[in-house]
Amino acid sequence: MTVKWIGKRMMLGILVLLIVSFLSFFIMNAGPGSSATAYYGGNAQTLTASEKERISKEFGLDRPLIMQYGSWLKETLKGNLGMSAKEGRPVTSILGERLPNTLLLFGVSMFFIILGSVWLGMAAGMKPGSLLDRGLSTFSIASSSIPPFWLGILFIYLFSVMLGILPSSGTRSLSGEGGFVDKLRHLIMPASVVVLTHVGLYARFLQESVKSEIGSYYVMAAKANGVEEREIRRGVLRNAFIPYLNYLGMTVPSFFGGSVIVEALFAWSGLGQLLVKSVMVKDYPLLMGGIMLTGLIVIVTLLIIDVLMYMLDPKLRRGELGG
Repeated sequence: MTVKWIGKRMMLGILVLLIVSFLSFFIMNAGPGSSATAYYGGNAQTLTASEKERISKEFGLDRPLIMQYGSWLKETLKGNLGMSAKEGRPVTSILGERLPNTLLLFGVSMFFIILGSVWLGMAAGMKPGSLLDRGLSTFSIASSSIPPFWLGILFIYLFSVMLGILPSSGTRSLSGEGGFVDKLRHLIMPASVVVLTHVGLYARFLQESVKSEIGSYYVMAAKANGVEEREIRRGVLRNAFIPYLNYLGMTVPSFFGGSVIVEALFAWSGLGQLLVKSVMVKDYPLLMGGIMLTGLIVIVTLLIIDVLMYMLDPKLRRGELGG
């Protein structure tokens, strides 16, 4: 793997991150209301026009948007994301507190989605027309059609209200017991919602990819020449896994968007819940910091997937696909 290839992917990721920051900054400020609202706090109704003007001038909110964005970008490149307008603390400090929870939910969910979809997709795809093949097709349609918000409410009602075996929200018990087991109990429902609403779709994609490989010429030739079934399975999985990884990479942004809804529903103290709260109070410094960090996580994930595809696909290594 060449350094040049990795460098091109990294530069593309940086460019995407810059475009996201530019669009996010201007879309937020184009909305109704003043971006200084969060700085007013609960005193917005009692402040005079001159006091509001002074606050806006103090934080540079009276300048043209392009100049505000330039100042924000300059400070961001230095590692300074500013101060939260609502909490009065450095944005980096707040994001640092929330990041581990988001990575935990994202990592655990993605692990079980990949594990489940690969197992189901491979097993169903290797037996076209079987009960498992038809059943997975039905399951994938049903699971991908269920809104995460609706499934989360159902889980809360069933496992928290009726059975009382799992906590309904948060990342730790109010009693303060903490610990690994307590964290795990709080993680089960949000992670399950994310997994169940995504695993069927990924499994179906791999299933169809495997079925396509089984019908290819090289598999028929291998069977005619007496190649062991295990070796054929290995080759089929390797070739079917390349488009699967590509599909996984294309859907990571939407996957992350769905996790935001789940975090908000279960009051999971991650970046998703933070972004929702920031929008409500117009805390734009915190919102921009959250968007940039979320975008960075997505880009790093896509880079990892690109590297895996590069390792599996000889066409990419030969440069036949423009890699």
